[in-house]
Amino acid sequence: MQYPDEGELYKATAPDAAKKIKHLVFFVHFFGGHPKALKRHIALVNELGYDAYVFKLKDSLKEHQYIPYSPVSKKFGLKHALADQIEEHLNLLPQYKTKIVFAFSNVAGCAIETLARRQGAEQNQDVIALICDSGPGAAFMYSSYKLIEHEMQIKSVVLKMMTTPIVMFSWSPARHKDIPKDLQKLPNHFPVLSIRGWKDKLISPAHIDQIFEPAKNINWRKLALPEAEHLSGLRDFAEEYRTGLVAFLLDLP
Repeated sequence: MQYPDEGELYKATAPDAAKKIKHLVFFVHFFGGHPKALKRHIALVNELGYDAYVFKLKDSLKEHQYIPYSPVSKKFGLKHALADQIEEHLNLLPQYKTKIVFAFSNVAGCAIETLARRQGAEQNQDVIALICDSGPGAAFMYSSYKLIEHEMQIKSVVLKMMTTPIVMFSWSPARHKDIPKDLQKLPNHFPVLSIRGWKDKLISPAHIDQIFEPAKNINWRKLALPEAEHLSGLRDFAEEYRTGLVAFLLDLP
């Protein structure tokens, strides 16, 4: 089957067929990324016995005619438009009755919005767990400023200060104040793994905690990598990353 947005299904590579696991790992890449950037993650879950799915996010304003809008939530902002796209792709895979969403950086907030809005319909109770790597963070102004500085390589303080509000508003006028409320819509004891590097210059562990701590209904745990930076965990600390991820996955039903 051909999937839109460069969507691709990767089958488990575990040599023992008995090790194949029924859950699908559904990847949502980071802002400005590409499915190929997740090749290490896909290879890892395939090796563990999970099929994996990944697609290309429409995370450029140009792809939304510079006016990103969600017809589903009727909200302005790229965050909400991406939540629509994530939902569309989740619904393309009915053959997998159970899915684990694995999302990255602040785009994990889009995935959380999707999961929250899908609650209530029986056919949408397919996502059984969420893994978030390097985000999302509550201090969106801070992470926007750092994104402009480190990823866009803008060094002028004046230009960074002028660009930050534009980035913030284009992403979502609500910034990330809506994410804790979305988490509270998830089922009681919903499993969440939050992976973070203590040396992350874009989204600090403290800002990630501010997202998850208010949601008392979820069952969340941290995988802390003291020397890791933003999104560098699996690349630079593969053994610790794998161990923490496997421990979380083994606890799932």
